[in-house]
Parts: sequence; structure tokens; C-alpha cells
Amino acid sequence: MLLYYTWVLVLLRVFPDLASWVDASFGMFAPLFNPDSMILIILPIWIGVVVIMVIAMWIGYTMVTTPAPEPLEDFDFDEEEASEKKEE
Repeated sequence: MLLYYTWVLVLLRVFPDLASWVDASFGMFAPLFNPDSMILIILPIWIGVVVIMVIAMWIGYTMVTTPAPEPLEDFDFDEEEASEKKEE
């Protein structure tokens, strides 16, 4: 991936003759080797936003579907202490 970004964003801009060579040599596959540089800038940002939104949806789904914990007011702590003393 780093080589591809270096190829498109650096080498093709520094050596403009290289871009015309790519167009002449690769025919219909030339857009793969000489894409618009804005695509290479926008695509990772878009993928990052999508990943963050998927993680947020996953956390939200987990929060919605997880049952509420048992309230501590209804729990009888004395029974638990008595059962621990019997075991000892």
C-alpha cells in the first residue's frame, strides 16, 4: 500500500513523463496505475469513518440488547454471609 501511494502521490507528480508512459503502456489498466490523487486521499478517510460508525453501532446494539442488572436493593446480603459461615 505504501508503495502504491508513493507511486501515485510522489513519483507520478515529480516525473510527469511517467504518467504518459503509464497511459501508453498499460492500455485499459492505466487507471489502476495512474488514478486521480484525490481518490487516494478521500478513500482512507471514508473507510475510517465507516469503521468508527460500525464500532459505534456495535456498542449501541450491545447496550440495547444487554439486560439490566439485578438491583442491589432486592438482594439479601445476610443470607450470603450466613451461607459462607456454614461452609467454613
